[in-house]
Amino acid sequence: MSGATFTAWYTLVVFGIIILVILWAYRPKNKDRYDSIAKSVVDDDSTDAKLPESRRKQESNNNE
Repeated sequence: MSGATFTAWYTLVVFGIIILVILWAYRPKNKDRYDSIAKSVVDDDSTDAKLPESRRKQESNNNE
């Protein structure tokens, strides 16, 4: 197998893997899981508001 043939097959295999990953990510079966993950990010921000002021972490001392 020459170098050009190997490169062509390698390109096709990598392209096929990329297509499979995209198809897997956009399957309707995964929608509920991705929606719950997206909502959990928003919900995590609200938990900081419930903490007392002394327990909240300050990101910096700068007033920028």
